[in-house]
Amino acid sequence: SYLVGEELWLVMEYMDGGTLSDVISKTYLSEDETAAISRECLQGLDFLHSNHVIHQDAKSCNILLKTDGSVKLGQYILGQL
Repeated sequence: SYLVGEELWLVMEYMDGGTLSDVISKTYLSEDETAAISRECLQGLDFLHSNHVIHQDAKSCNILLKTDGSVKLGQYILGQL
């Protein structure tokens, strides 16, 4: 993020795979794909929790995917543990 004049600009990574909601509404995920996405989400949540932060809004439309298989948690409503 950076400040331009008095406006705060946020630069975010483009997730070309869309959201998990988008994907599951259009196609079937294999057991392996489901496990990989779940594992990535759980690792992200574990990282947040280990830093005393909770996501508060983890759901399929807030799980962002890339076509290379990487997964990000989005739409944070952060809270302290």
